[in-house]
Amino acid sequence: MTRAAPLTRRLVRVWLVSAALAACGSNTPKIPPELLANGSGNTPDSGPGPSASSGCNSPDYPSGPFGTEEGDTLADACFRGFRKPDQVGHSESSLETIAFSDYYDPTGSKGYKLILINTAAVWCSACRSEHEGLPEKNRQYGPRGLVILSTLFQDAHRDPATLRDLDVWVDTFSSDYAMVLDPEYQLGGFARADTAPLNLVIDARTMKIEKKLLGDQASILWPFIDASLAQQ
Repeated sequence: MTRAAPLTRRLVRVWLVSAALAACGSNTPKIPPELLANGSGNTPDSGPGPSASSGCNSPDYPSGPFGTEEGDTLADACFRGFRKPDQVGHSESSLETIAFSDYYDPTGSKGYKLILINTAAVWCSACRSEHEGLPEKNRQYGPRGLVILSTLFQDAHRDPATLRDLDVWVDTFSSDYAMVLDPEYQLGGFARADTAPLNLVIDARTMKIEKKLLGDQASILWPFIDASLAQQ
């Protein structure tokens, strides 16, 4: 049963969702019924979302100043999710704490060269289209040093994403890369929610932002990643 809301609030929500979907494009598959159904109710299955100040920052992580634009150093942040969602059950007990600092690789000992951090929301058609192809991209570029970390921040109704949403999302798209929950939208400092997906390409050696893209820009993103990996 949907939550009651004043008429003006409902109208604003309808306008926001319509505008966001238009920005993301409409020539992609509709939201799977499972994802739409899991969004309703929005019970806090996974508990409070993590915050950047929750104490998971690595002492070896690069020091600031930090920023949100190309050339800036990415501030560390941590989330709860699945590092390898295709290899674990999607239950509360399987959730891991995953931080940007986990992929910091100044000496190359971890085998990481670039980190692709992106945002996803169930209501965003471009996000769904992007994730349909991410497993293939992961298999293509993972051996070359790319690691993908995707954050799910809202459900089909623009409410904070829950563990149920994450479970259905990774099953729907056969995600084999790190997927985490971001119900507080920690990455909101980089871009507004209605511009999703946000894609950040990070140099794993320095944690500097090499590329920042808003919306569906696959034609720019993947040639950039390909060229950057070829230079390293």
